[in-house]
Amino acid sequence: MRPLFSARYHRWFAACLLLALLAANAAAQLLPLTLASDPAALAKAALGAERGTLVVGTLRNGKAAYGAAYNPEPPSTPRPIEPNSAEQPMFEIGSVTKVFTGLLLAQAVERGDLKLDDTVGKLLAGKVEGLSPPVAAVTLRQLVTHTGCMPVMADGVGGGPALAEQFRTFDKPMFWAALTRIKLTAPAAPCEGNYSNFGMALLGQLLAERYNTSWGELVRARITEPLGMNDTVIPLGDKASRMAPAFAGDRRQQLLDMLAYAPASALRSTAADMLTFSRAILAGASGPLGPAAVRMLTPLARYEGAEIGYAVMVRGTEGARRTYYHAGVTEGYRTLWLLAPDTGEAMIVLSSNTRAPMQSVFLAIGKSRYPVSTLEVPVDPARLEDYKGEFRVNKTMSLTFAVRGAKLLVRETGRGYSALLPTGNDRFVVASIGAQFVFRRGDGNAVTGVSLSRGGSQLDARRVGEPVAVPQE
Repeated sequence: MRPLFSARYHRWFAACLLLALLAANAAAQLLPLTLASDPAALAKAALGAERGTLVVGTLRNGKAAYGAAYNPEPPSTPRPIEPNSAEQPMFEIGSVTKVFTGLLLAQAVERGDLKLDDTVGKLLAGKVEGLSPPVAAVTLRQLVTHTGCMPVMADGVGGGPALAEQFRTFDKPMFWAALTRIKLTAPAAPCEGNYSNFGMALLGQLLAERYNTSWGELVRARITEPLGMNDTVIPLGDKASRMAPAFAGDRRQQLLDMLAYAPASALRSTAADMLTFSRAILAGASGPLGPAAVRMLTPLARYEGAEIGYAVMVRGTEGARRTYYHAGVTEGYRTLWLLAPDTGEAMIVLSSNTRAPMQSVFLAIGKSRYPVSTLEVPVDPARLEDYKGEFRVNKTMSLTFAVRGAKLLVRETGRGYSALLPTGNDRFVVASIGAQFVFRRGDGNAVTGVSLSRGGSQLDARRVGEPVAVPQE
């Protein structure tokens, strides 16, 4: 049995990448799913063979539609999920909570109450003593974009049972005390985007301090109550019986209650409420959220080969179609929220199993929104030697290219090889997942780097060496 919050699943929790940029040996032959697909088909694909309940809500042409998958199937056919039914199951939405914290900051900036360049030290002056100068200098912009060099959690916790324990036990005094002990991941901000639950919780608590209230009360007063999102809550009260039973694989899980970390992951919600939220954002400045709805989607920094707005991940480029999303995972739930303003579409995927393979749905939608050419352009096998070698993306990720027969192969760190299809000069694709590689040349026409594009994001890598082995048949 895999441990809760293992490294692999912690990456969902901490990095929200949904899947590594290159699927292992391209085994994931993606289903032809799009945002226009039947929600029931999306739900079935997203739950796979895992236990539990999974609900998908889609918004298209202004109309909401819902589909569900169950394992095991109930003895009698469930009634269709209605938009405003009190029978809609509820789920922990995990890190999708961060989008609400981002919206609260966007609202505060629109009001003129805060500025993105306001610092932690300024906002906590006279309230929390003993902050190190680098921590005090971190800005709200850096916190909301994960560029503030904050660790994932306090006190060196990175995963495992200690992560869940810190979520559950840290109250405000413990949180402020931990802030005085925080060691940034670099001498000073800003840093390259590095996902931080602590940093986002800090942002939420700073907002609460600014308005002399709690983060939960801010969410209620400024987002959920005005939008009529009555099922988006932290304490469940009489809604507890509506929570879909939680699993990690076949093992039942408990709910993840939290205190000071609430701005990072505490909310529970339904598909209907999350589509109400999506509709309000898609309405833009003329909608119920006003200009803050536009501001929250505005890119503020580079992040993981793409961009990030007010805690919202951004794929695609300005002037082209952009996709906005966030993912979440707790001990027993997994969530994916996605907006496509160019088509007026939205999707929410809510699962009561933390291991539900919903990344396949995300990848398929990314492939449909950002297609790549799969028309083969034959290449001289002798030229494939030009591309052999290791190309470094960052400290923890590299791409290794090798040749087997007349095929160029690629693998990402820790994964298997995938065969590449040539589609043009120095251009190859993994057709099954819509990943494209474009090599760069430098002095003497030597290959010096490669760009990997998939689903609206792009990572650049530089050549650092030759592979140590060639994969065999």
